[in-house]
Amino acid sequence: MNLLHLSSEKGLRGGEHQLVLLARQPRPDMSEWYGIPPGSKLYSALPADAARLPVRCRGLFDLASVARIKSLLGAEKIDLIHTHSNRAHKTAVAAKLGGRQRLVVSRRNAFKCRGGFAYRAVDQFITVSKAGYQALREGGVAGDRIEIIHDAVDEAALAAARPERLGLGDEVQIVLCVAAFTAEKDHATLLRAWETVQKTTPTAQLVLAGDGPQLALMRRQAEGLARVTFLGWRDDVASLIKGADIVTLASREEGLGSSLCTAQWAGRPVAATAAGGIGEAVSDRQTGLLSPPGDSEALAQNLATLCRDPAMRRDFGEAATRRARGLFSLETFNARHVDLYRRLLDS
Repeated sequence: MNLLHLSSEKGLRGGEHQLVLLARQPRPDMSEWYGIPPGSKLYSALPADAARLPVRCRGLFDLASVARIKSLLGAEKIDLIHTHSNRAHKTAVAAKLGGRQRLVVSRRNAFKCRGGFAYRAVDQFITVSKAGYQALREGGVAGDRIEIIHDAVDEAALAAARPERLGLGDEVQIVLCVAAFTAEKDHATLLRAWETVQKTTPTAQLVLAGDGPQLALMRRQAEGLARVTFLGWRDDVASLIKGADIVTLASREEGLGSSLCTAQWAGRPVAATAAGGIGEAVSDRQTGLLSPPGDSEALAQNLATLCRDPAMRRDFGEAATRRARGLFSLETFNARHVDLYRRLLDS
């Protein structure tokens, strides 16, 4: 089997980490190529022996990328294209026109989809949660063309990581949020919640890791709030999660929440919103506490409860580890992808 992966992303957010994890897994009966924007963090993060095709995948009318992809499809007799971003999906549709290749599209969010020609050209969608599945169904995609494969946790990186507590003492409850500063992550609600939390839990510290277009705006909103730390972009997320007492996420829309999957595997309780697929990453009242999206008071109450109750944090954390081992295994993640590829080519 000859397989081409495509992504238009330059950074290393959740979806890109999942592609890197997939690229690291052994699949000896497959020859694989990775079409990635040259000079990007994703390009550099792929395994050293990964066969790279430097393409930008800017969409249907990116003629240069389409031409390079078409050339590889013929030269290497590619059987299947797997795209990992929206623009890569569109580029692949143009590149495979008239070709025999099957097309798999990973769609990691639960946003509404419009359907149309580009969606009809897809043989199989992969989504990360039931919420993502429902969004595709509402966009007109048949259920038998959708496969749910949960994110995987980088088990080796987590096992090797040393807990990072940022110089804070053991008496401090570190509440960590790892998320890009974008509208759907809704840091504004988290900061409003923290304004309430800091009044009742004087030993708690909110730590925000990530960058993005709303970072400056959120820094301004946080002015005057006590015990809030902005770390910016970090590549030691596993260490930060292992050093945290609680992991939080205030998303309004979410495919699954890869940082929450890692937190659960690491045995960290979660206080988050019940947006999209978060209810699959976290079991409410068993491994964490969930609140309605946009409800800062409910989120504040859950954060304060976990901060003040170490026994609850311990019990939730132990349950989270057990549950995550069954849901976010890297071995299962790889096997599910391989099975899908084979079924698609045998059909």
